[in-house]
Amino acid sequence: MTTTIHTDVKVGEHTIRLNRAGEGNPEAILFLHGSGPGATGMSNFAQTIEAFADVYDCLVIDQIGWGDSSHPDTAPGARLRQNTDAVLALLDELGLDRVHLVGNSLGGALALHLLARAPERFGKAIGMGAAGAGNMGAPTPAMFRLISFYDDPTPRAMAELISFMLHDPDLFGDRLDAIAEERLATALRPEVERSHRQTFTMAPGSGLGLPEIALKRIPNEVLFVHGREDVIVPPEGSEWFVRRVPNSRLYLIPHCGHWTQIEQAETFNNVARAFLAGQL
Repeated sequence: MTTTIHTDVKVGEHTIRLNRAGEGNPEAILFLHGSGPGATGMSNFAQTIEAFADVYDCLVIDQIGWGDSSHPDTAPGARLRQNTDAVLALLDELGLDRVHLVGNSLGGALALHLLARAPERFGKAIGMGAAGAGNMGAPTPAMFRLISFYDDPTPRAMAELISFMLHDPDLFGDRLDAIAEERLATALRPEVERSHRQTFTMAPGSGLGLPEIALKRIPNEVLFVHGREDVIVPPEGSEWFVRRVPNSRLYLIPHCGHWTQIEQAETFNNVARAFLAGQL
């Protein structure tokens, strides 16, 4: 059983909740969660830590504006820039010169922003259902339900939203309602709702993506992993990225929705470990 230590790290004016396992291992991985209501680092990656902490120093954070990290007022469209600054400050605070990145959905978009901003601070990167591709147009109906969750923030709506993340909702069986209620408790905290609304209020011309020229200048090796049946961020997004990030490749997982690390955990863990070890 992996022991995970929970701490709060001060970075400038903000505080980041850090969950850490495997400290002392020679290489570190920073895990970046997605954006759903009530999302936290551990809601996305609690199971994943078990598969990596034997070899890697695993750092799982709540991003600024989520979970138990700070919830400052943020201008429309500024959340990604804020978290890019916060992650770099966190690495400085922890004395880490270089880490690998694993980002889910919005966390995949943040990983790309970090690579574009300071590629020397990062090794390899993995984006799962990464958001921000330039070919996606309007949000999918399932993504719109995520964005507009607070129009109907009920246990039933949360259970439905979680089911959209999965190709096979029966994966959770009769635990789905309990998981939804637990996540709803976080989502209904006033500061969490406020941050969600601020995150998805976009200024004109802002968004999650990077200019294509910035993507083409990323020197790091990047693996885009995508569930073939993802209805939140369709796999065409990763196909678009892999044609623009020079040292990238795509691994498509069948019978899998948006949460590749949960729904196809064994496949994801095996592929991710092989990629990080230079075996893929």
